[in-house]
This record gives sequence, structure tokens and C-alpha cells, in this order.
Amino acid sequence: MADGTVSGADRDESGRRGASDHSDGGHGDDVRSGDNRSDDSDTDNGYSDNSNSDNGDNNDSSGGDDRQDYHDRGYGDGWEELRQQTLRRDNYACTRCGADDRTLQAHHIVPRSAGGPDELENLLTLCRPCHGVIHQHNNAFDDVRDDAPLFPERTAPDPVARLRTPADQCCTRCGAERSDPTELVAWTDVPASDDGRPAPSHVTLCKPCAGLLIERDSAVEKEVLTANHTISVHELAARRTDAPVRPSAFALSQVGIRREPRTLRERVVDDTPLRFLLNHRGIRLALLVAVGYVALFVVLAL
Repeated sequence: MADGTVSGADRDESGRRGASDHSDGGHGDDVRSGDNRSDDSDTDNGYSDNSNSDNGDNNDSSGGDDRQDYHDRGYGDGWEELRQQTLRRDNYACTRCGADDRTLQAHHIVPRSAGGPDELENLLTLCRPCHGVIHQHNNAFDDVRDDAPLFPERTAPDPVARLRTPADQCCTRCGAERSDPTELVAWTDVPASDDGRPAPSHVTLCKPCAGLLIERDSAVEKEVLTANHTISVHELAARRTDAPVRPSAFALSQVGIRREPRTLRERVVDDTPLRFLLNHRGIRLALLVAVGYVALFVVLAL
């Protein structure tokens, strides 16, 4: 993320906006023309509706009408200048993916509906597709969300360092969720399943499961794996023994590989149906409560 300065000589703001405040593909803001109007709202009016915490932030092009729209929705007279300061601080590039050739928008880290202030420290520059990644339930971004990269840049700030969809943050084999993108890799050349179902465009894997697949499936090689960091085959191989013995019950057949158990617990629990009881935190707690209740009943009965 930028350190608050613009690289090179200081840019003239009016000149910059004249060259970049245009429709999709530029550095500026959305222009409402035809199908290319601003898409920061759940409504069809082309404007942001910040009454919902998952709505986007409005970033339409400047002008008298737009300034009035900002004001009518409570943004205040200084919003346009604040938005420009955000883009300038971030060097006119998306802080999630680094793109500088797409429509750029100012994103509230803490939504305005949740009390987030209109302050520079609460704003980040995002391209429109990456803005849709953050606002998953805002259907105004549905047409561009898939254009966002699967992984965020390694240097992306924590508030926007997310994979493209929440499902991508879960390992397809074991189901474990990883909030840290550097703990995941994506398999991008997945073959069709044996039952003829079409192959997904990609599957994400935690590093232990990725190491297991590399060892067991010849179709999984370093060349078909991608991530936002350098993939080390040696690291994946070293961590393969940390992969669960059995895949998740919902794992795709392409990644549903069993690992040989090594310990007594893995043979007795993790490789048998007992894993559904003893490996689930809620069920373990319920069993503990039940055992404690029985023990208390026995003690009181004596």
C-alpha cells in the first residue's frame, strides 16, 4: 500500500482527473452512462445506499449533480476532495490487487452505517471488481466481481486482504478455513470428475492438503498451482503429514484423497466414523457435559 505520497513529481489534480475520471478501464470514478453507471448500491438508481453495512461506497464522477447527490446522502461538502485525497495517497492504484487501469473507488473500512467516519484513515482505494469482493452481498457488483484476482496482493492491507469469495478461503479437501491468504494455494487446472460433472475453474487448498495432493496425484504439479506468494514444493511436501487423514464429507472427488494414518488416534478416530463425533468441537463439548452430568448423578446417588 502506498505511504501517502504520489510517486514521481507531484501530480496536478485537475490534469489527473481530466485523464483518468472516466468509465471502466480508467483510474477515475464510474460515469453513469448506459450500463456503465456507478454500481455501488443494492438499488437501481446508480448511487450508494449506506443504510446497509454491506453496501458499497459511492464514487461517481464529479460534477454539480453528483456533488449534490453526495450531499443529499449525508456525505458532506468535503467528500469529493476527500475521495480524491484517498486515490492520490494510494498512487491511483487498487490496494487489494494493485491495478491502476480500472475504475477506482474509495472504500470505507468501517462502513458509514456502522459509524465509520468520512476520514482519510478510514478509506482505501479499490478497483470496482475488488470493491465487489469486499461487498459480497451487493448485487450491483455481480457483473464485475469475477474480474477481480482470486488472491489479494501480498502487500494488501488487512481489511481488504481477502480471496475473491468466502468459499475460496476454505480448503476444498479438508474444509478448514484460512483467513491468511498465504496459507492457501489454488489448483487452476482441475480435471473433470469421474461422474462427468464439469470441472470447477479452480479449487483452493490449504498447504498441508496441497502437499498431499502433489505427492499422491500426478495431475497436481507446481505449474498448476498459484498463490500470492512464492510456492515452495519443499514446504508443501514437509507439511503434507499435517493434512487430515480423511477428506471432508463435502470434498470434491478430485481432491478426496485419503492419507495413511500414522498414530493410534489417527487409526482409531480419524480414520473411522468416530471422527464425526470426536473431531467436532460442539459435539466434544456436548459429550463432556453429558459425561459430567452422569458423573454428578452417580455421586449424588451414592
